Amino acid sequence: MRDPQRPDDRAAPDRRAASWLGLALLVGCPTPADPPADAGPPSIPDAGPPSALATDLDLLFVIDNSGSMTEEQANLTAELPRLFEILASGDVDGDGVADLQPFETVQAGVVTTDMGTGGFTLPTCVNSSFGDDGVLRTAGLLAIIGCVPEYPRWLQRRATDPALEPARDLACLSHGTGGCGFEQPLEALLKALSPARPTPGTAPGYEPPRFFGDTLGHGDDRHQGFVRDDSLLAIVTLSDEEDCSARDPDLFNPSSAVYTADLNLRCFVHAQAAMHPIERYVEGLLQLRRAPDRLVFVPIVGVPVDLQTPVDGPTDWPALISPDPEVRDDRMEQRSDPMNPTRLVPSCNEPGTGLAFPPVREARLAQGLEARGARVAMASVCTSDLSGAIDRLVYALRR
Repeated sequence: MRDPQRPDDRAAPDRRAASWLGLALLVGCPTPADPPADAGPPSIPDAGPPSALATDLDLLFVIDNSGSMTEEQANLTAELPRLFEILASGDVDGDGVADLQPFETVQAGVVTTDMGTGGFTLPTCVNSSFGDDGVLRTAGLLAIIGCVPEYPRWLQRRATDPALEPARDLACLSHGTGGCGFEQPLEALLKALSPARPTPGTAPGYEPPRFFGDTLGHGDDRHQGFVRDDSLLAIVTLSDEEDCSARDPDLFNPSSAVYTADLNLRCFVHAQAAMHPIERYVEGLLQLRRAPDRLVFVPIVGVPVDLQTPVDGPTDWPALISPDPEVRDDRMEQRSDPMNPTRLVPSCNEPGTGLAFPPVREARLAQGLEARGARVAMASVCTSDLSGAIDRLVYALRR
């Protein structure tokens, strides 16, 4: 966790939103899930016959906007023109031949990882109560040439629109480092997408999750229409930190009598007592779709490059999150750094990206979703070339 006590020159976070309409990928049947790293083979309920091909794609980017993310944001947005070219042409490998069929429509939006600090005042967290609150961004970063002050709540792209246009607009919404140093990507994405009541697109028995201040999600309020009933829903997170989605706001209280570890280590030291369980997000995301294969989750996080999900193969979950230290890769071990006791040992430290830390919670979420039939891929932020992350996203969308 970055030092929340260190002041910097970052601007105050904004509540913003976006959207675009475009082409679609061929959606096939879900790939059989790998067994969890710490359990036997999962029991996956019979979902019946495969769902029909999705003709619409709804894509949410969850962007870490804290102070260390300038390079990572630039690395991602540099790949967006290629992503949109693939979506527009269906040509994945650049040989001029379409490898997949186009979507009829594509919509995309951006939220940040800033969800506030439970009302407690900390230097890097301007809106201590709710932060950006999982609201889709609408304000463009005017420091980027071509950006405008305001965008729609989500971007829309038609098949005849040039691929560069949505890539540029999404870049204008994805840049900015004025956010809170306590990143909560999982809470942000769940609040952005969850409706306050069942919809025709949610799973039977849908139960709306509750958030800080006993609030509800934005799925059928501010964001009504962003996630469509029969769409393929894809979520991409970008962060160099571990998730800190807190169940107990007192975790952020500098004077807490319960959570006494250094502020920078509390999300790690007090994870079991103060953090939302991963099952909240597994269940919360799965119930957004009537079929699990209509959900795609691709975190671009501090996974070492050689531990990413292979583009055409299974994820090595034991290396990422096995409870057995003899099995788990040492770089994914969450432990205090003896050289800097107020932070964890980084999982990587690469030129062009800087430090990143073991993303254990997002890996556990991805594994849990995959075991239930969703499509997932772990991508690494530990490189200045994020073309591999885009490859993994495209593969998850098409299979």
